[in-house]
Amino acid sequence: MLPASNREEEYKKAREIAKQIFLKSNIEEQCRIAGAKWYPKLGGGKICLPFFNSTCQIIISPSEFFFTENGKELNLTNQILVLHYLNGVKDIPIAHQYISFRQVPSGEFYYPAFQRRSTVPLLKVFGKNPEGFRTIAEKIGGRTINLGDIGIEIFVFPKVPIRLILWLEEEEFPPELQILFDASIIEFLSPEDIAVLSQEVMIRMVRSVR
Repeated sequence: MLPASNREEEYKKAREIAKQIFLKSNIEEQCRIAGAKWYPKLGGGKICLPFFNSTCQIIISPSEFFFTENGKELNLTNQILVLHYLNGVKDIPIAHQYISFRQVPSGEFYYPAFQRRSTVPLLKVFGKNPEGFRTIAEKIGGRTINLGDIGIEIFVFPKVPIRLILWLEEEEFPPELQILFDASIIEFLSPEDIAVLSQEVMIRMVRSVR
């Protein structure tokens, strides 16, 4: 694993690459496809992109490219995720067919890391707290669906619904959690982006407990 300072530099390089790709794109069209609003002005503009239950704002001017959510600067990892979504999103409908991370291309290889970063921490906090699971998922923008013992659907971005399905503990079986993605996600996000997105769901839910 890279030292923290080196990792941050790599993230900054990734953000810069993604930023340059975005600035060379048809911003108005990419925002339309992404479900974002674009407010152009001389030398730049502002993008408002639904992100969980809030709005990510991107301020673009000749001197800055700034991300905020609820008045605070978005962290570097999420800045990259937002840019990758805006750059990659396709003009295709949500499939309404759901796949696991194992079914994502190369997902089987990354699956142990995916579990460590998302599923396992969620189960540790919510495996025996089903009402907390439901309440907090709704707090970050989720809605209840009829799957498992408790099913939640969260739109991370307008074209990225995620489903969290919790099965409660039984006599012979521990609690289980499954994270599912709309099949269209593989058309515009990489396995790493999907893993980061899932980890962000986990972070927001666990943080809301504290």
